[in-house]
Amino acid sequence: MKSMMNFEKYSKYFFALVLMVGLASCDEDDDVIEPIPDPTGSIIANDQTLTNNMIMVQSVTVGQDSWLVALHADEEDTNNFITDPEMIEGDDITTSDIMLVLNEDANLMMGENEIVLKLYADDEDGILGEWDIDDDPITDDTGALATEMITVTMEDTETSAFADFDTNADGNIDEDEFDAFYDYDYTAWDIDEDGVLDEDEFYTVNFANADTDDDDVLSEDEWNTGYTTMYGTYYDDEDFSVYDTDEDGFLSDEEWNASLVDSPWFDEYDANTDTYVDVNEYRTGLYNTWDTDFDGYLNESEYNVYSPYYYSW
Repeated sequence: MKSMMNFEKYSKYFFALVLMVGLASCDEDDDVIEPIPDPTGSIIANDQTLTNNMIMVQSVTVGQDSWLVALHADEEDTNNFITDPEMIEGDDITTSDIMLVLNEDANLMMGENEIVLKLYADDEDGILGEWDIDDDPITDDTGALATEMITVTMEDTETSAFADFDTNADGNIDEDEFDAFYDYDYTAWDIDEDGVLDEDEFYTVNFANADTDDDDVLSEDEWNTGYTTMYGTYYDDEDFSVYDTDEDGFLSDEEWNASLVDSPWFDEYDANTDTYVDVNEYRTGLYNTWDTDFDGYLNESEYNVYSPYYYSW
């Protein structure tokens, strides 16, 4: 009998020990910390002529808060930035139309320059929200840097930009001067090749101009940029969500066209009201859009509003 009692007692101790070990194992499992995923990022940018000392980047997609910078191509592996780091907020988010301002000591040569755009992750080992040496460059699975190589052309400031248009050097660009230097791709826009733009072609062209990353939809950033620089006066409401009817975060060409059903935009360009916009009407309409004070001339301030987008259009 005593042996049986001892067996029962020790059995209780044994099962209690097993239970405690099991619970401890569960606690250890609960304390396992998921590994932090490696930073991700990609850049889309076009070759360009520098305007107002700025580099225009069409879009950046990152999986975490990151920094976008520019460097000379032969200094890709350094931190010798020629622009201040620009914060790109992320979590698999795409940001469009980013302007990087060149530093005073960027040392670009006249003519073509090879530039590397590069991404760094905003590392919590450093100071979050401020670029520092603890913010490491983003690489892919092979160890390659998340970069984009572009060619930027630096023109002589005495003959470039505003001065190129203002041929009589009177401080204003008149419509004749504008026509002489603006590079119209009118034949490419004239889809049916009949020599004029109908309303569908007109709005298709302007959708393409606003779609700076060429992904066939407008992001909210692209919408806001286009609203500021192209079509703001033709809409009653600047709120992107009003026109994003399927609430997917983008405007399709169908949503774009639907938003313009009652717009006076095409009618204002169609000066002779024949339901078509010929090349001269397009030039005049665009000139009037840039002429924000409606005095019949473009001053340098008006020109500078549009010039960063001129080369991407």
